[in-house]
Amino acid sequence: MSHVIDTCPGVPIHWLVPGPSFLETFPVGRASAGQGVLPFDIDTHGNIPCAYSHNCAGTTGTPMSPCNIKSHTKYQFLSHSDMVNITRQYSAENNRLKLKGLNDVRRVSHVLIQLDDYKSLIMALSEHDIPHLQHILTVALKRGSSIQQIINTLEDSLAGAYHPRGYTGDDLDMAVLAY
Repeated sequence: MSHVIDTCPGVPIHWLVPGPSFLETFPVGRASAGQGVLPFDIDTHGNIPCAYSHNCAGTTGTPMSPCNIKSHTKYQFLSHSDMVNITRQYSAENNRLKLKGLNDVRRVSHVLIQLDDYKSLIMALSEHDIPHLQHILTVALKRGSSIQQIINTLEDSLAGAYHPRGYTGDDLDMAVLAY
């Protein structure tokens, strides 16, 4: 009498994860040997992939479900699709940090230019006796002039190209005498 042994049909894996194919979206690295290995083998030769327990003695009635991917999962246990998504996330983060770096460089260079302008103003004030200095600064600040405009006005005043309008001490003395 011959005894026919039925082989285990396995548990069909109804993989509902969107993607091009089962092998690209399932973490096949976890089906191999090593730490973090799944407790079943996978057969992908048929139309529907099936899972078989390592200690299979018959059929199992529990369906398999997709794995939840933890952020600290080793790359060897991720599917191709998961690694593509992680690569895209890293690429987006890289681009965001590049843009932030460029903006920071622009901001720092602007501040350095302003600092140079203030140093130029201090140097101009300390090295030269500029006539009507208080009057020039008062008018420039009332107009809302920038530091560079103030420096240019002071340079023009030193060169004799700018003459501030206003009354000198002599003009005020003459007005008092005439009044």
